Amino acid sequence: KTKYKVTKYKVQRRRSPLLRDGEEHRLYRASSFVTSCFVFSYFVLLYFVLAFASCKNDSNTTGGSLLSDQDRIIVGCDTFSTSSSIIEAFDIYTTPDSFLLGECDSRFGTIHADILAQFACPVGFVFPENAVVDSAYLFFYYSSWFGDGYSPLTLSIYRMDKNTLDYNSDYSHDIDVEDYVTLSDDNMVIDRIRVIVPAEPTDSVYLSSTGSYEPFVKMRLKDDIAKELFNSDNFTNIETFTQAFKGLYIQSDFGSANLLHIEDINIALYYHFTYEKNGRDTTVNDTKGFYANSEVRQVNRYIYLNIPMESLRADSDSVCYIVAPANIYTRISLPIRNMAQHITDQMKYVSAAGDTMVKRPYVNMANLDIEVLNHYDGYSRKTRDDWAQPAEYMLLIKEDAVDRFFSHNELPSDTCAILSPLVTVDDGTGVSTYGYSYDLAVLLTNAIRKIQEEKEKDETADLQDDLNMVLVPVSVKTSTSSSSYYSYTTSSANISSVKQEQTVSATVIRASQNEDDPLDIEVVFSGF
Repeated sequence: KTKYKVTKYKVQRRRSPLLRDGEEHRLYRASSFVTSCFVFSYFVLLYFVLAFASCKNDSNTTGGSLLSDQDRIIVGCDTFSTSSSIIEAFDIYTTPDSFLLGECDSRFGTIHADILAQFACPVGFVFPENAVVDSAYLFFYYSSWFGDGYSPLTLSIYRMDKNTLDYNSDYSHDIDVEDYVTLSDDNMVIDRIRVIVPAEPTDSVYLSSTGSYEPFVKMRLKDDIAKELFNSDNFTNIETFTQAFKGLYIQSDFGSANLLHIEDINIALYYHFTYEKNGRDTTVNDTKGFYANSEVRQVNRYIYLNIPMESLRADSDSVCYIVAPANIYTRISLPIRNMAQHITDQMKYVSAAGDTMVKRPYVNMANLDIEVLNHYDGYSRKTRDDWAQPAEYMLLIKEDAVDRFFSHNELPSDTCAILSPLVTVDDGTGVSTYGYSYDLAVLLTNAIRKIQEEKEKDETADLQDDLNMVLVPVSVKTSTSSSSYYSYTTSSANISSVKQEQTVSATVIRASQNEDDPLDIEVVFSGF
């Protein structure tokens, strides 16, 4: 116990030569008043210190005794274990803005990619009356490649002569090419197979936007294709043109060391015409373009060979894999029944009538952090292990909603699909780790309430044990919107589309069962 000693203050009544008559007594009274206030304040402060000290062992329930069980807010926190497993990917819906072409093998198997592409016509265009077609060339531009850039690959191009692609239909990554193309020498649209070495392009174009050169490949099409494209009677609308010219099938039929990342495909039709100028005939050379763009349909087909699923699953106690496109995903299972039971038990209270009641649960915080183990700061193409980087964006989505989400072009939501970019985290020692972070509070709140409601309706209801989520690598497009208020202007980036990743990525993550750092989820919950 602390002893407090109060000292009596004395004021010496010694007259100051600066004080006039009567002021000395007033000063003494003022000094006495100040001293009294000080002593009183000291004891008041001491009272509050002792009061709070006596309550320090029950600080969490201060004031709680004033509330009934019905009105009291229940708050809790617990940690739940998750489980992870490697699964083969679902169908990927190919609506590409870019394409893969070629074949490349890696530790995750071999991927073979080729392209079926329609081309848009210049609607309503009419060639000059005396125009003569000269030639037609196919161009495609590639911004990068995966694998060994000095290994050759060969290209064969066929005309799509059976069925045409439907603009409004969904096509899987393993589309049957023979439903659209006759794979015969007579149906090839180039005179000979073209050999390409990605790192040594035959030509390139300078891009002022990036300050770099983008390589491209130029291949001459057969003259009968050029003459067919020259028929402007088919330019009434795009539907008429795609029925007359169904498109091209671009295939790599040799090479297993690289994949081209193609940004643009188009056909250039060269022609000339003459007209009289100043009494003399003048010849004009011109070009008309046909583009594989968003007005028509393209499908990037992927075939996977020799996927070592058994050896990859053998590592699942420590690491899991997500490989794009359309190859390997990772399932994250949350023990939703256990969560719901535990949280519901915490929400129970006894009403004034003696009945057992359950408060409405809220999950206030539930962060799931996925650690990435294969991020390379110095990216190179020298080894097979780093030929693909982790996905820039990863979607955590309910497994039973994957097909609907991508076929209907849905956007991320807190209740079904949660998006995370690849983020960098400093562990406090200057070492950076990489991963994806997800806030599952809203999703778990809805799932737990649904289980609670089903249990209230039927005590014997067969409830799901786990909520299965899938990590899917995706590509994201954003649009910028701005708003003005007086002289202030604000802008924000909004997600406009999320698609399954159609470039190459390989992501290695720490598994849930990892002994060094298991993937647990800490949940903070409350009930009102």
